[in-house]
Amino acid sequence: MFFDDILFDTNIKMISNPELFDEKNGFMYGNMYKNEYVPYKNYRVKKLNALSSKEELILKLYEYDFALNDLSLYLDLHPDNEYVYNLFKKYTEEAKKYTEAYEKLYGPLELTDSNYTTYMWEKGPWPFEGGIM
Repeated sequence: MFFDDILFDTNIKMISNPELFDEKNGFMYGNMYKNEYVPYKNYRVKKLNALSSKEELILKLYEYDFALNDLSLYLDLHPDNEYVYNLFKKYTEEAKKYTEAYEKLYGPLELTDSNYTTYMWEKGPWPFEGGIM
């Protein structure tokens, strides 16, 4: 079988409270876990600046989406880690808040968003027409 030649270390200890970046820095560094970040050569992380309130909301959504994906990968391996799971739930609520704020001001983010009285997907500029950023 595929896994027959792989040796798994069963002595790996779970870190109960891993040292994490916040959602903003995690997104910029491309990693939520401070002890796992290894910079590439002389690369320096650049701060992203939104130029409008619309871009600011999108940037917050990107940050939370990244954080949720990275935390979910950790939780796949450590489902009993309450610290990370509670942070995951907190970020989920924050992401919902920013999604609702964006959709209220600018319309749906995805085709399946249907909290409107009419079909809204075709209204407004499309992303490739400068609609998102």
